[in-house]
Amino acid sequence: MNRRACSITGEPHRTSFYQIIRITRGKTIQKVDFTPIEVSAGQILFIGKDQVMSFDVESEYNGEIILFTDEYYIRNESDSRLIKQIELLNPFTVNKPILYDENIDSIWELMKKIYKPENDNYIPHILHHLLSSLLIYSERINDNSGHFVTSQGYQTTLQFSQAVEENYKNMRKVNEYVTYLGITSKALSKALKNTIGKSPKQYIDDRLLLEAKRLLVYSNKSVKEISFDLGFEEPTNFSKFFRELVGQSPNDFKKQQKA
Repeated sequence: MNRRACSITGEPHRTSFYQIIRITRGKTIQKVDFTPIEVSAGQILFIGKDQVMSFDVESEYNGEIILFTDEYYIRNESDSRLIKQIELLNPFTVNKPILYDENIDSIWELMKKIYKPENDNYIPHILHHLLSSLLIYSERINDNSGHFVTSQGYQTTLQFSQAVEENYKNMRKVNEYVTYLGITSKALSKALKNTIGKSPKQYIDDRLLLEAKRLLVYSNKSVKEISFDLGFEEPTNFSKFFRELVGQSPNDFKKQQKA
């Protein structure tokens, strides 16, 4: 990858758009939400919006990237449902690269071929449909069972994750979400255990912790400001929460990540 192009993005940065990275030569380690992910030639990595990303500016590799926003992609309820159902982009699964085959390669190359910066009212619609095809076909490769994500457990987990995404700063108790979603605690626990192997409490804590890490690394806010942003009544409560889950203080974590 061109190092000059990457020099701006080598630092941790948070984006409001989705990213699809295709590696065509070499091997790279991209860091997504503080987790190093190895991506080799012949693989694609999907990154959801709002994730903190650090591009690899040290390795020798070639690749291409597609960026798109909700504003561009979501044009109707069907688009909204698809972007939520794609496991490669959903908020509760780990980012992982997948091998791309000749069909994904063909879709990708066709998108490059027909893209035109000049005014052409047809091109945005064609690219939109090709992007949908790329997402669905990639999900087909990712889903070893060969079935699109339609199980009740998955849908319950998806609803719960969306509820947490909207409320994690002011709702941290499982029974609050049970009431909010209108389901039983047992059904919620079973769905999460079967889908992601976590309890509801673990998921809520993990989401809060992830946001804390993101703010510590990509923002200039103090630990005190972050603690209040995340709904803690006292900074000491936030520091205790962080230390119990990470094993170090928020300030030590921040220094380590920026070293």
